[in-house]
Amino acid sequence: MPQPFQAPAVVLDPEVGGIGIIHSLGPVGVPIICVERRWPPRLGHLSRFVRQSVFVRSAAGQALADALVQLGQRLRERAVLYPSTDAQLEVLIDHYDSLSEFFHVPVNRAVGHRLFLKSWQYDLARELGVPTAAHVHFRGGESPDVGQLRFPLIVKPVARVEAEGGSAFRLRIVESPESLLPCVEELARAHPGRLFQLAENIPGDSSTLVTVGSYSDRGGKVLASYTGRKLTQWPPTHGSASVAESVSLPGEVVEYAKALLEHGRIHGITQVEFKRDPRDGLYKLIEINGRAWSWIKLATESGINLPLLQYADLAAPNLLDDFVARRQVNDCFFVQDYHVALNRSVAERSLIRNLSRHKRRVLAMWYPGEWRLWIAHRVITAAKVLRERLRVRRDSGKGEFTGYGADLFKGQAAV
Repeated sequence: MPQPFQAPAVVLDPEVGGIGIIHSLGPVGVPIICVERRWPPRLGHLSRFVRQSVFVRSAAGQALADALVQLGQRLRERAVLYPSTDAQLEVLIDHYDSLSEFFHVPVNRAVGHRLFLKSWQYDLARELGVPTAAHVHFRGGESPDVGQLRFPLIVKPVARVEAEGGSAFRLRIVESPESLLPCVEELARAHPGRLFQLAENIPGDSSTLVTVGSYSDRGGKVLASYTGRKLTQWPPTHGSASVAESVSLPGEVVEYAKALLEHGRIHGITQVEFKRDPRDGLYKLIEINGRAWSWIKLATESGINLPLLQYADLAAPNLLDDFVARRQVNDCFFVQDYHVALNRSVAERSLIRNLSRHKRRVLAMWYPGEWRLWIAHRVITAAKVLRERLRVRRDSGKGEFTGYGADLFKGQAAV
């Protein structure tokens, strides 16, 4: 009897989001190949769902592209690529011609690097009437006009691609006019000519950050969407999800995301993030991520399997209609135990206990039978948390260090 899944899925250097992709595809029988760096190690090769691992000296740039071409030359079937970071997505865009000979590459080459530009995303929003935070753009060395903006402000690079220094600057909060000048002077020295966005930092905690995750076909048509929200994150103010849950969102938010993706003709898995502004009640665009995000596993557990939908669209179209027809169930929540350990928040742990009373807990790195992956994750987590605690103690110069080892190894319920 023919198997429904013949073509491999190639997951690139899986971090948390990549493990979520593996746990979305492996249990249903999709053959998975991991391409990952050898050091510092990733954990994808430890998954029982990974049939082949390809180790590379660097999982970025030309080295990753070369490794993928060499892999593609050995494959019998045209494989489906799964990026989960901007750096990986950039490789797919830059090397589209050579990669598309062997792989289904889930990017629209006509959009290209514009996908990373905050300015392009916000221009789309303006054209479509999608709300955004008040903002201005300026280059390192220029003085931005902030006369119409309300402090605090958040400064981010317009582009996060590596060629623009993507790994050198992430974001910064500017609390007052007095703190703006030294920030602008630093950007002039360190990033002359680089384009930045200075925007109002919308008030509200992590729970006001909502996500519309989608898959769009080659023509940019949205085939299915998932909705959820962060509850906590690490770092606590601007970071990656520590706890998130599946929830329904107002219809206009889903329509905003659909309009942005289809008008921009964006192909592949995406995360469109909004934040509700309590001052006017509007959901305002934060950013469009043109790839899987860290808690995509929660979408799958809630019934919207975006990695599988991408696979069906590109490699098994006879199965597509069934996957598109599935509906979301808001009966679970996501926990990244590493971030919970770093936060050391009593309130966050209480939140997890309360959610567990009426929703099913989905752990970022656990799936039934994944003991090798889980144990390695716990060991690495303990080491990272210990290192961070020591760093904080050293930097503060005071206080007594409190280890975290005991409750990290109590099993799945340790969070």
